Amino acid sequence: MTQGCKCAIRPPGPFSDWDDYYGFKEKLDSSSEFEPCPVGSLYSNVGLIETWHRCKQCQSVWRLVEPDPPFAGVWEAVKASS
Repeated sequence: MTQGCKCAIRPPGPFSDWDDYYGFKEKLDSSSEFEPCPVGSLYSNVGLIETWHRCKQCQSVWRLVEPDPPFAGVWEAVKASS
């Protein structure tokens, strides 16, 4: 993430509830600053719905994982594999 980058659309972390998740997903889907990209390695192998999004400015990749209570979902940067 670079200074002033749109990756700061939301702090990384879990969602407080379904409204929080759906509100953010709508904001992300309508954002011109991110583009969908293929999912690399899944957050979990238990069938959670996951999408990845690339920031057009800095090219960092972020994962959005839908909540599946008690799991609260997550928005986080994808760490590059070494």
